[in-house]
Amino acid sequence: MEDINAVTPTWEILGFLNDQDEGPINGYPVLGGIDSETVGRWLDDPNVYFYWSLISVRLNHKFINRLKELGIPEERFATVVHPTAVVSKQATLGYGVSIHPLVNVGPNVTLGNHIHVFAQAMIGHGATLENFSYVANNACVGAHVRLHEGAYLGTNCTTLENVEIGRWAIVGIGSVVVRSIGDFEKAVGNPSRIIGTVE
Repeated sequence: MEDINAVTPTWEILGFLNDQDEGPINGYPVLGGIDSETVGRWLDDPNVYFYWSLISVRLNHKFINRLKELGIPEERFATVVHPTAVVSKQATLGYGVSIHPLVNVGPNVTLGNHIHVFAQAMIGHGATLENFSYVANNACVGAHVRLHEGAYLGTNCTTLENVEIGRWAIVGIGSVVVRSIGDFEKAVGNPSRIIGTVE
């Protein structure tokens, strides 16, 4: 958001909600914990937007209930695209999406809600990333790939086109995915192989 504001002033950053750090964080105050009471105070102002960034590779699927309990309408989550990213005009972005520096999102890509695409990743044309998918830096998602809800691709991953990564599956750093991966499976290597399941 600071980088966006440096190019075109767009966001006033109010601060963070955080359970473990009283702040400040990066110079911004901690406004309270991640709870319904604190969130409720900010929901009353229609000009306030939220961004969800509570991420753990192993526990992402367990954090979703916590987010839902907060009762924040999807349209109140900010979508943030870094000014150096290239996003096709034919791509569709949901709510709470974060596109980091030097990302390339191709045409006819569909990104659901709460998607994180980190620096220098590439999303090939026609790909679909369902809600809560995560693409780490320098990963390459092939054309017409589907990442199901919460799928996680680690740093420097590459996928063949037309494969599917199952719900809450994890693909390890540097892996090359040449065939589809099932729900909650963990895969690593080149070519990738299943080494277990997400608990």
